[in-house]
Amino acid sequence: MSSNITIKILLLLITILGLMVGAVGCLQFSAQSTPTEESQPAQDFTPVVSATGVIVPAQWSMLSMSAPGVVVEMLVGEGDRVETGQVLMRLKGTEGLQAAITAARMELVAAEQALKDLQENAAFARANAMEQIAIANKRLRDAKYSLDNFTIPGNQANLTAIEAVALMKERLDKARQAFEPYKYESENNDTRRDLKKKLDAAQSDYNAAVRRLEYEVELATAEAAVDKAMQDYEAVKEGPDPDEVSIAAARLENARTALAAAEAALADLELRAPFDGTVSKLYIRLGEWVAPGQPIMLLADLGKLRIETTDLNEIDVARIRVGNPARITFDAFTEVEVTGRVVSIALKSSEGAGVNFTVSIEMDQVMPELRWGMTSFVDIEVE
Repeated sequence: MSSNITIKILLLLITILGLMVGAVGCLQFSAQSTPTEESQPAQDFTPVVSATGVIVPAQWSMLSMSAPGVVVEMLVGEGDRVETGQVLMRLKGTEGLQAAITAARMELVAAEQALKDLQENAAFARANAMEQIAIANKRLRDAKYSLDNFTIPGNQANLTAIEAVALMKERLDKARQAFEPYKYESENNDTRRDLKKKLDAAQSDYNAAVRRLEYEVELATAEAAVDKAMQDYEAVKEGPDPDEVSIAAARLENARTALAAAEAALADLELRAPFDGTVSKLYIRLGEWVAPGQPIMLLADLGKLRIETTDLNEIDVARIRVGNPARITFDAFTEVEVTGRVVSIALKSSEGAGVNFTVSIEMDQVMPELRWGMTSFVDIEVE
């Protein structure tokens, strides 16, 4: 009887096992026959290089003096906005140099005027010489005309003008002496009448001799004037005297050199802004002695901030190109994210531990709350 019970139990177990196998098969068939939903394509993935960065001005400079001295004028303070060329500070000694510059400028003006006058006077002298030639030739023409139209008395034809004047003067004196005893006699006196005629004739001959001499003197003078005018013109027709021009030009060059030297000396005692920016830090005070190269003040253009990476290794930097877009977040502003673009990649690794390269990123939008030195995090898109 016990054996029958055992057989029944075995048959029951076999039946249950068969049912279980059938159920699993149905489930597998149902799973295979149930249609699945269409697979969704994977989203596009853009690889990035991540790095830590610091906010810095696009342009900044540590200013110093090229000459030593005592600070006598501090014209700006920290936070002041300055413009290119603005005087920021002065050292002692500028007053004397200002006077030297004024004197040098006056000498420069005088030297320029002297050279200008020399050149202009040469043109005037040339024109004046030509005018004198014309005047002298006109006088020569008039003198020749007067002499050519003068009739020499017959008793002087074989005499020179000077000889004629001397001889006619002698005859006039004799005629006057002969007439002198009779000059108060009656005009009807025959002797007086004859002597008076001889005196008048002698006077006429003398006057003619003198006139001839005057004409010849005028002619000789006019000829000499023409020669002199031509010589004067030859001297000025080529322009000013080269030696005088050289002296004037040397004076002008010396004046320019003196002015440049005075201005350079003054520039050494003045600190000027090399670009528009903000005085971010002062390192000296009024009355202090400063040495050449000593830090004076830190000037930065805080209106143009950018990001510089601090921990970008050589493997990652090799994947970055100028122009790659970037996303930037900040420690101080956790909810803010701005975009930017790579504008430069360092050609040499940075000093310090490890091999890191500085990459500069220009932000598309600069928040006014950002400060020089704040920490940032950048994700630079790469291919």
